[in-house]
Amino acid sequence: MSQTALDGTPWSAVDGPSLARAAAALQLIPQNVPRLVRLQRLAGVAACLPHRPEAPRLSPSRLRTLLKNPVIAGLDVRAQEDPYDDLYTAEIAFHGGPYLVAQGLTSRSAFTLNLLLRSIFGPNGTTLPGAFRQEAHALTDAVLRLSHTVLIRAGLGRGIVVPTARNTEVFVPGAGELSRLCEAVIFDKPTWQQLVPGPVAELLAPLTVRPGQHTFPPGPGPDETLVLTPVLAANDSMIVANPGELAAALRHRLFVLAGAYNCRPQFAELLRREVLQTTTRTLTQCGARPAGPESHISDVPLSRRLFTVADDTFLDLLVITDDLSDYDDEDPYGQWNAQTHSQRVQDLLDPPGTPTEHDARTLRMVINQSFGRTMFLGIGSLRRPGPFLMLTADDLQVMADLDGGDPLFLWRFAQAETALRNDVQVISFGTLDTYGLYREHAHSFYLTDERRPTLVTVDSDFSTHLRTEAHRRFDRHEVSHPDRDTLVAVSAVYGTDTAPVYRTEAPTGGQDLLVELAGLQVWVTAPGVSTSAPAALHDCFLEAAAYWIWQLAGAAPGLLPAAAGDQDSLTVEMSYDPRAWAAALAGKEATDGTDPWIRADTSAPGQLRLELSAAGWPLLQQETNDAERILIHALATAAAVAADTTTDLDDLIDRIAPLGPKKMLHVVSGQELLLRSDSLPAPRLVQPAVSAVVLDELGQWLTREGTPPGAIAPDQRLRVLNQVVAYYFHLLQSAFAELSPDGLLRQLLQRHEALLNADAVSHQGMPARIACFGPTSQTAQELARISRRRVEAAQASRFLIEYAAAVPPSGQQQLTLDRYDRLMALAADLISRAMLSDAIRHEFSDVSLSLLDSGRLGVSRADRFETGTNTLALARAEAALQGAAARTITPAGSQAKPPSSAVEEAMRAEFGFTLTELADGIGTLIALGEEHSPSESVLLPAADVTQHLNVALGWPEGKTTAFLHRLSLQPRADFLSVKADAWPWRFNREWSYARRPLIQVQQDNTACLAWAPRHLWSTGGYWSNLVYSGRLRATSPAMKTLLGSIRQDNNKDFERQVETALEQAGCQITACGVAKIQGRRLTADGHDLGDIDALGISLTHKKIFVAEAKDFEMARNPAELANEADHLIRGDKSARYKISRRAQWIQSHLAATLHHYTRSSDTRGWSVIPVIVTSRDLMASRVLQSDVPVVPIAQAAEWVRAASRRAPRRRGSR
Repeated sequence: MSQTALDGTPWSAVDGPSLARAAAALQLIPQNVPRLVRLQRLAGVAACLPHRPEAPRLSPSRLRTLLKNPVIAGLDVRAQEDPYDDLYTAEIAFHGGPYLVAQGLTSRSAFTLNLLLRSIFGPNGTTLPGAFRQEAHALTDAVLRLSHTVLIRAGLGRGIVVPTARNTEVFVPGAGELSRLCEAVIFDKPTWQQLVPGPVAELLAPLTVRPGQHTFPPGPGPDETLVLTPVLAANDSMIVANPGELAAALRHRLFVLAGAYNCRPQFAELLRREVLQTTTRTLTQCGARPAGPESHISDVPLSRRLFTVADDTFLDLLVITDDLSDYDDEDPYGQWNAQTHSQRVQDLLDPPGTPTEHDARTLRMVINQSFGRTMFLGIGSLRRPGPFLMLTADDLQVMADLDGGDPLFLWRFAQAETALRNDVQVISFGTLDTYGLYREHAHSFYLTDERRPTLVTVDSDFSTHLRTEAHRRFDRHEVSHPDRDTLVAVSAVYGTDTAPVYRTEAPTGGQDLLVELAGLQVWVTAPGVSTSAPAALHDCFLEAAAYWIWQLAGAAPGLLPAAAGDQDSLTVEMSYDPRAWAAALAGKEATDGTDPWIRADTSAPGQLRLELSAAGWPLLQQETNDAERILIHALATAAAVAADTTTDLDDLIDRIAPLGPKKMLHVVSGQELLLRSDSLPAPRLVQPAVSAVVLDELGQWLTREGTPPGAIAPDQRLRVLNQVVAYYFHLLQSAFAELSPDGLLRQLLQRHEALLNADAVSHQGMPARIACFGPTSQTAQELARISRRRVEAAQASRFLIEYAAAVPPSGQQQLTLDRYDRLMALAADLISRAMLSDAIRHEFSDVSLSLLDSGRLGVSRADRFETGTNTLALARAEAALQGAAARTITPAGSQAKPPSSAVEEAMRAEFGFTLTELADGIGTLIALGEEHSPSESVLLPAADVTQHLNVALGWPEGKTTAFLHRLSLQPRADFLSVKADAWPWRFNREWSYARRPLIQVQQDNTACLAWAPRHLWSTGGYWSNLVYSGRLRATSPAMKTLLGSIRQDNNKDFERQVETALEQAGCQITACGVAKIQGRRLTADGHDLGDIDALGISLTHKKIFVAEAKDFEMARNPAELANEADHLIRGDKSARYKISRRAQWIQSHLAATLHHYTRSSDTRGWSVIPVIVTSRDLMASRVLQSDVPVVPIAQAAEWVRAASRRAPRRRGSR
């Protein structure tokens, strides 16, 4: 566009500085960020226009008109606008900061600038010329303070998420808001001189331009030349005309300055080393281990390092960065010709020659990092096997934040992406976008059920969602620390949507917590505690204090700022005796007892001190939050003293911590076996990426077996599913046969222990988490979301243990994490397909199967079985959250009643030992294991175990033999020789690991027993539940008689519960076990209809509820569901059939029934409603339809109230 065009209408009547202020102000509105191309063009036009005092006022309506001008918003300009793919604002770590910057249209502007500043001012930067560093420091300080001031004035903060564009036009606010934002970007001369002193002002001179002296560039894109001069120097003020690009302007000026001091090559080398160090930190946080020192190639801008990942996988890292050669001082973006190094990169990572086995286990990864200039690096077809990945360091950090808990996440993604690119053409603007597509499709590139595409175009907004999610989870940034000279990195503990609590990241000399409040930073530290303190205990104390500080700030907003006085931060120092606490956790009496257990003082301005005595351990063991209330009292008291004020502490504590489950102090003692994590590995769930590969391989196998594409006939579904189960079983057999027995069982047991521990910790912590953060918080929802996946993993894990115990392998391969994940995925899908087969066999599922065009086995969605089970799972998850929130506190000293003599005698007749002896034996084995390998799996000679039980418990040989036999898994020639008892998708199996926690193994020709303590402990509850639920498949007459009486007693108790529910629902008359009405039994056609379990009469609404009470255990698979359905809904022996006939009898004898209970025989307006009330939310009632409502007891009262208010249907109505 020529200058002549700006001399005409409408621009000739516009004041340049006024328009610049408005253009800059509009950039400070987050919803305008998708329109930055237009706004930067508007700012560029404004800089071209002179000061015109006589010009009309620039009102919002006039501004909207200018924004529609073709120069600003023509079709060619609008075509340049892409979805914004980053957070709009970020913080820069620099002395005196951190400082806010906007990222504008420059990709990863803040990340790049942070790299530059660490390179210049970090430890390695001392090799740069001193004058350069001094001038760069002054320039950086001035620009960052300028940016920070503008954004703070505008009311913006760190991590602004750009809202989805809902309007194609720029949003212009009303006059008042527009004026406020304009004031944010303008500085009068005194304010400017205070912000930018004289000598520094000279450094900023190249960043400024006078009104009317800017030249608008040709083309429809943003005015990139305004990055060179983002500040407009008006006569009486300075205007930040392009606030979105101040960070980019600073980056460019630092490169220009390096050129002036002839140190660009040295600067480029430091930048590459910084990228390598940043990448190394990210990879090590994900579990990778450096396998050697870093190396730097002298003749090309490349650095290299090798890592080991998860046992037998390697990562060969190559970093290539802009060498700043031929940098154009007049072009803030430009281009670097990296393609000249492409062949060298490939020759280093993918050299010519014969491929090796090591190549197939190596991920070749290139970090291709630009610093503002465009660069392209192409790699030819790979010559060696193994996956390849190219990405930037900032993309890697986002991916690691989201999935770095899995050490194989990069390996799996690189495998999938390499396979995708080998098969189809992929167009993607960045690896993070591709990773977003991969995550959205369950960590795979299975994109459609249709035929595999030949071209995949990846949308650029995938990376936006991932960056936003990573920010909400961790919000990584740097802050000033009151006790350290440098800024320290912190990350969110609970996510930004829950609580503003942050943890310092290593290496900072110990982890502290930070509570970021409005206008105040509160640090929670424990500087005097030695590193010998138990990590879980230390973290627990600091997290509890940080949480209650946050709660205090909300309930008493002025208290903590007043305690800080004139300081901008407040430090809460905690101290405790690690040895005394370790002794208390081990069950020894505290030796540092004080009363109260927390003492507080204000030792110095801006500092509170808390001393925690181990005498408080008994309080921490309580389910209620008594200990927390004392902690809050100490905190609030110390803060009030420091603030020289008084407050009603009792009222304050009752408001934020009412007596109950709201607590953060969860310290695990040595006696709480399930909750102790000790040396356990991280809990490993079934990995979706591996499951995707397994599903693809299944489809390929079916094709090879001759399965034709298209629908599978209904009568062939069972045959195909049974083939699939057999195929998976064969793969598992083959995989196990190759494994070495060395350490195999121990690893399987330990991984299962990790799942048990995670489940126990989740269950124990759920009520407190909900009380502290709410049921909709990110923390609580994550606990509930993962529970279903943990059940799937536990089933698969038990199956692997059962197979390894029954068929000990004799191969050579070690069980690596990669192999373990594959075994888990195979086992999980085997169980899933077998359960589907059972569901079809028992006529619960009408699902259709097909071999899809994509090659996978297709299963139709949303059939009644899937819908019912998913709905039930969701209902149970919601009930778990609600139940955890409302869980009652167990009274101190309460305990379960011992088994009755009848139970003990039946157990002895059935198994040769009693329930009490079962518990004694389990406890003795756990104690024995603790002596040899605390908290870990145990392997001991069977003879030693037998002798120990005989001596410790005084058992005769026969009892010990019976005990060990009944509780042990044993090798057998054929895993399937025990038939259905080997099927892992069935429950209540004689040969399951759930029932038999001991494993017989041969070690050096010696018969041994192996077990894992947590699972062994849980077995006692499993056996007890088998008996008391009536599920046990008894063989002895004594046990059969006992189970019959238990079921009868349970049913009678449940009938009374149902009667109580009817009463709670408003039924004025209730009864249970109704056998006769006015002396007449309930009969039809000469047959006794049986008793009515519970009956409720609502006199108010003229309703009689006839209830069948069914105390069912939860059906966990289709086989149990079939039994449940037969008892509940299907056939003439079902509850539905029985209660329908009893309700019909009441309807037929309505006058007699009313007279019996109300002394009135007037039947006008009365109706009879049958209902089945179950002890649990059952699967059968969701999968099968019933003409009689099936209601779980938890919802019974509410359902009856609703049914009472419902008007009766008229005869003949539809």
